[in-house]
Amino acid sequence: MAEEGRKKKKKSKKSRRSQSRSADALDEEQPLPIHNGEAEFSHGADYNADNDPVIFDNNNNDDEPLVASADVEENVITLVQDDGLEDAIPAPIEEPDANVEPEQPGFTEDGLAVAMAVDTAAEDEYIYSAIEYDPDSKPPLHKNRRFRVYTCMAFMVVITVVVVVVVYTTRSAKGVETTELEKLVNGAPSFSPTAPPTTNREASGIREQVEAGILQRGVNFTGMPDSDPRKRALEWILHYDQQQLDSDDVRLYQRYVLALFAIALDSLAWLTCGEHRKFGNETEFFVTEDCGMTNAATGVYESHKVWLSSTDECEWYGVICSKDDVVRGVELMGNSLIGEIPPEISQLRFLQYLALNGNCLYGTIPPEFGNMPNLLSLELHGNGLSGKLPTELYDASKLQLLNVAMQYSYNSVCIMSNNTYVNTVYERGGVTSRDLNFGLIGQVLDSNVTKWTSMKGLHLFDNSFSGKVSEEVGSLKYLVYLRAHNNRLSSILPNKLTNLKKTREVYLYRNEMYFDIPSRIGDMEDLEDLRLNENEMDGEIPDSLYSLRKLKNLWLQDTVHCEEVQGKGYECSADSDFGFSGTISTKIGNLKKLKKLYINNNPIGGVIPTEIGLCEVLTELHIHKTNIGGSSPEELCLLRDKNLNNERNVGVLYADCRPNNKTQDPFFACDCCTDCCDHTTKVCIADD
Repeated sequence: MAEEGRKKKKKSKKSRRSQSRSADALDEEQPLPIHNGEAEFSHGADYNADNDPVIFDNNNNDDEPLVASADVEENVITLVQDDGLEDAIPAPIEEPDANVEPEQPGFTEDGLAVAMAVDTAAEDEYIYSAIEYDPDSKPPLHKNRRFRVYTCMAFMVVITVVVVVVVYTTRSAKGVETTELEKLVNGAPSFSPTAPPTTNREASGIREQVEAGILQRGVNFTGMPDSDPRKRALEWILHYDQQQLDSDDVRLYQRYVLALFAIALDSLAWLTCGEHRKFGNETEFFVTEDCGMTNAATGVYESHKVWLSSTDECEWYGVICSKDDVVRGVELMGNSLIGEIPPEISQLRFLQYLALNGNCLYGTIPPEFGNMPNLLSLELHGNGLSGKLPTELYDASKLQLLNVAMQYSYNSVCIMSNNTYVNTVYERGGVTSRDLNFGLIGQVLDSNVTKWTSMKGLHLFDNSFSGKVSEEVGSLKYLVYLRAHNNRLSSILPNKLTNLKKTREVYLYRNEMYFDIPSRIGDMEDLEDLRLNENEMDGEIPDSLYSLRKLKNLWLQDTVHCEEVQGKGYECSADSDFGFSGTISTKIGNLKKLKKLYINNNPIGGVIPTEIGLCEVLTELHIHKTNIGGSSPEELCLLRDKNLNNERNVGVLYADCRPNNKTQDPFFACDCCTDCCDHTTKVCIADD
């Protein structure tokens, strides 16, 4: 018995040690307790048929599930191992019924829960597997409410900043037109210039493009006064022009040049379609404005756009463009343009036609005009220009028409926008000088003319050009008009002039030339108008002249005689004892288109041939103060009754038909003359 008791005690101790080890192992394996409700919807437990929670452990190799026992007092669920079920899904934990006393599970005497077998016959339920709970775990960042709020706020701030930057950039780059509301709040803008805004257009590359491609004579905008027209034109392009061209726009150069042109020549003073402010525009932003004028040639009213308006420059008054919107011509005749021609206009590289005649331009002709490869016609006559004709102008090889006439003693008065009067009689319009303007000076018809291989019209009259007329003028085979009268040209008439087969007009009168008429003058078969009067001429009229069947006007009157006076140089005056001699040929009847024949104040003699009656369109004949005697043929008087007449009946047919020296018989007996002169006293009085 004692032995049996010892065995029982030893077995009891071994059982207690085994139970103790099992409890320690279980304590090491079991997870932290989950309090009821803490893992709702995420950490649920399975229940067996006795409604006891069951936990499955994937690490357990046994087929028995772990059953969780509940300590009701502590409201704690303890998880034990049970591998009986697979692929279960966690289910929410049911809230205990407050009115139902929870069933007490079985416990060992050591307080351990007794594992219960799962009743497979229990009602089939949808069982969820449990998920182990990590007390240090946190919800995903995108599910954090505070994170979502801060993210939304940051996103709204970024959107606001982007919108503000875009709006500011757009308004700065495109300009802002004054609205009616702004006028009410801020008042209408004044007409006086305002400081230009600072925008990103300053760094757009436009300034650099203009400096490199347009500005001339080595200047740049650095240090340039704000009042300089070139600087003002840049400011307009950058800040005020609503076209807002970019630096790579093909129209940038021509639009800048035209803006400079308008500003430099005081467009506010223009008579037609000048700057917008002259028309009462209330904005500073150069909006679209219409203007117009009646075409003097057609009598039709034409609509145009005002200069420096934000319309296409091709629509501005006087601007001529091709179909591809390239400026090909500028025509602003008689429009009260005032100032110096800016040399930058030469950067209109495709310009073919420039007509600025009849204005109040002063200063010199820009030599840069010679760099215009497509220039065909340059018309600057009727202004107050001075200085030399630049030699660079001969490099404009395509030039067909050059008209720089009427700069000397041309009286044109204009009023600047600041009410300053400008008169072209004075140098620089009298603005800074009261010296008389003598027009253009220096040589003009020298050997350089051979570069003008396409020249058709040379209009140089009413200036102070000097020097010789080169023989090379005869190489201008397309020349039609040569008008160089009223200058100081001093040379003989070049013989090669007769090579000009297409020339219709030769005006060399009122110069200081000394010559006789070339014997081959008749080779100029298209010649219609020959005016050589008031030069120091001599010799006879060559017979070949009478073969000019297209000749309409022949002016050989008032030949001068020059004598050197000590201390004064040469003095010249008209003298009937010097000049053309010989007689009027009977071949004059070949000139059937002759309208005006002036040979007065020459020593030419003889009689009037009856063949003059064949000149049926003759309207004026001046043969007074000559040695032509005899009497007027009947054929001449018939012409007088037919054509030699005008409304005043004066100045048509002049002859020495008054009593010679008041008491003698008339030197030329004439019954049909309209005006008679005394051959000796040179006094002429209307007879009829």
